[in-house]
Amino acid sequence: MNNKSFGALIATAVAAMVTGVYADHHATDAKACYRKSCGTSVKGHAGSCGGTAVPELKDEKACTDAGGVWVTEAEAEKLKM
Repeated sequence: MNNKSFGALIATAVAAMVTGVYADHHATDAKACYRKSCGTSVKGHAGSCGGTAVPELKDEKACTDAGGVWVTEAEAEKLKM
């Protein structure tokens, strides 16, 4: 394998690793609707305790209007009792 081919192979491998790390990090930043407290804290969506997702509410306005919070999964962990 000559130096040019080896360099291209290394560059491709590094780019793949960086892209994978970015995709993993970006996925953890995704926001969704979560309950603030136990019971029916989200109108029309009876359910579990704080920090659990309300998957039926897909956008921030609908979530906050119903009484939920629009946060990341990591932030929702702090709401759990």
